[in-house]
Amino acid sequence: MQIVIGLVGPIASGKGTISEYLQSLGFTYFSLSNVVREETMARGLEMTRKNLQDVGNDLRETYGGAVLVNRLEERIRKEDFVVIDGIRNPEEIFAIKNNFGGKIVTISAYKNRRVERYLERAKVRGEDDATVSSFKRIDERDLGKGEAESGQQVQACIDLADFTLKNNGTIEEFHQNCKEMLDNFFFESHKMSFAEVALSLSKIPVS
Repeated sequence: MQIVIGLVGPIASGKGTISEYLQSLGFTYFSLSNVVREETMARGLEMTRKNLQDVGNDLRETYGGAVLVNRLEERIRKEDFVVIDGIRNPEEIFAIKNNFGGKIVTISAYKNRRVERYLERAKVRGEDDATVSSFKRIDERDLGKGEAESGQQVQACIDLADFTLKNNGTIEEFHQNCKEMLDNFFFESHKMSFAEVALSLSKIPVS
C-alpha cells in the first residue's frame, strides 16, 4: 500500500506546518521547491523568491510541466507514505495522480492570517524587505496572475484538489483536522484506521 498526499495552497497558508506533522507520523517528505533550489544553485543564482519562481518556470517550459515530479519519481516510488509539497502547476498534480495514485489536499487560510504569518516568518528569517505590499505581489504571482500555463498556477491547482484542510485556528486544531482527514479520507479507503497506520509506522502512540 502506498499513500501519496500532495499539498497545495497559497503562501503562508500552513503547508510547511502540516508537512512537519505528517513527517512526525512517519510520512516521507519531498519538496518540489527543493528541486528548484538545487537547480537555482547549480545555475549560480541568488536564492531570492523571484529567481526561484523564474527557474521553476524555466524548467517547466523547457522540460515539461511535470519535470519537478519526474525528477523525484524514483525516490517517491521507494516509500509507502509520502507527502509532496511545493506544487504550483496543474501538470504536477496530474503526474502525482497518474504516476502514484496520489490525492491532492488544499491548505486554506484567511488572507489576513496568511499576511500575519508571512510577516512573522520573514522576521524570524531576517528578511527585512517583507511588507504587506510584497506579500500581495508575491501572492498574486504565485496564484497565477500574469503567469503562462507553464508558470505559477496555484489557484488552478487549488481548483483540482480532492480535499480542503482549513488552517484558521490553533496549531492543535490544525493537527486534529489533519488527523480526521487522514482517518476519513485516506486511511478508510485502505480499510485502515489512523491508529492502525500509526502502529504500522511505529512513529506515534496508539490511544
